[in-house]
Formats: sequence, structure tokens, C-alpha cells
Amino acid sequence: MNNASVPMYQRMMMQIIHEIEAGILKENDKLPSEQQLGEIFSISRITVRKALEELQFRHFIYKKRGQGSFVLSRKQRNKYYKYLDIKEKINEMNLMPRSEINKFNIIADKRYSKVKENMDLSSTDYIYEIEKTYFGDRERIMFSHCFIDYARFPEIKIDELENEEILPILYGKYDLVPDSIDTSSTAAIIKKNDQEYLDANVGDPKVIRKVEVIENKKIVLSEVSEVVGFLPMYL
Repeated sequence: MNNASVPMYQRMMMQIIHEIEAGILKENDKLPSEQQLGEIFSISRITVRKALEELQFRHFIYKKRGQGSFVLSRKQRNKYYKYLDIKEKINEMNLMPRSEINKFNIIADKRYSKVKENMDLSSTDYIYEIEKTYFGDRERIMFSHCFIDYARFPEIKIDELENEEILPILYGKYDLVPDSIDTSSTAAIIKKNDQEYLDANVGDPKVIRKVEVIENKKIVLSEVSEVVGFLPMYL
């Protein structure tokens, strides 16, 4: 992606988000002052304020009157989690969104035994395995690998997934009422084998995003996504 075309406030946002996800900036750490941030990023205070407002809106930071901006804890961020329309977020980046289902399987044998154990299932219980790639224009910028409890959500059809994201299907068709949706993100770098499913250079940053949907104290959906480019700061 062409960094030169990215507005300066978004570059500042992406750097701060990266430092939060990488653990460089920790829970309740105070950010530098607006003046200091302006000097660090060589931008005006108006641009700094725009970036901070967006970071607060996306629940990465919180503000204390007269004291400054601070890193919001992951627990607090999870409270604000709601269903994200990935294609809508890609569209917000002024890119043309598209997705493809790479794999749709019903696993009826002992494969993914650790995943099943984490979902409180036996090794022979059925689960769905779904792999999906998201494109921004022609670039592959997100790859998702998802497992779903088959007994709780029987007869999901692949054509449903081609036209809709999975969570709205589970809410609408199966009356999903989650206890919580737990999310976490970690920073990493692109390795050579990642290039099989993401368009990025070796050594580029990526974000690994995990989502677990819990219903009746049991994980019914477990998803790991890998995201590159500027999409992470929109999620």
C-alpha cells in the first residue's frame, strides 16, 4: 500500500495502535501531550487532536480533563465490542471490498482436537471450519479461519456465507444470545508462508485478531484473523 497517500492523522493513529497492540503502550499509560505528539509526528496540533478523537471513538484511549489521554484497557475495549461489518470497514478506507470463501468443511473426525477441547466438545463432535479472504481493491488484506459448533448451529449453508457475515446469520437464523464476545489482538510480522494468503512483504507488520463468542458459558465460535495494511485501525 502507498503510505504517501494516507492522511497524517491516520499515520499517527496507526503508529499508536501498533504500540498498544504490541504492548509498548500499556493499560492506563499516559500518551505524550498534544504538543509533544505534534513534534514526534511533525504535524499540527489540529491534526493531533483529530487523531486522538478518532482513537477515543475507536476505544483505544480515554481522556481525563486537564490530565491528557491514556490507554484504555483491553477489558474495557471488549465492553464496547459489537459486530463489525468488515466490508463496510474496507469501504471506509476508500477501497472496493470483496470476499471469497476459501474453505467450508464440516469436521466429523478427530482433527482440530485442541480447538474442540477449547470449545468444550469431544474429539468426535462436529464443527464447521471456514476460511475466508477479504480484499481491498485487488489486495488480500485479511484472512479469517473460523470454527463453529455444529450442534448449536446445524445446517449452515455455504451460499449463506457468500452473501452475509457469519455473526448476523447466527443472530438472525439461530437466535444467538451471547454471554460475551471476547476479542484480543497481537502484533506480529509477515513471514514468507503468510504470502500464500495475504498481499504483503516479508517483515511488514500484521495484526492477529482473535474472537471467541461465548453462550451459556461455552465457546460456540472461535475465530483467528490476520490483518495487514491500514485495516487494523478500522476494526
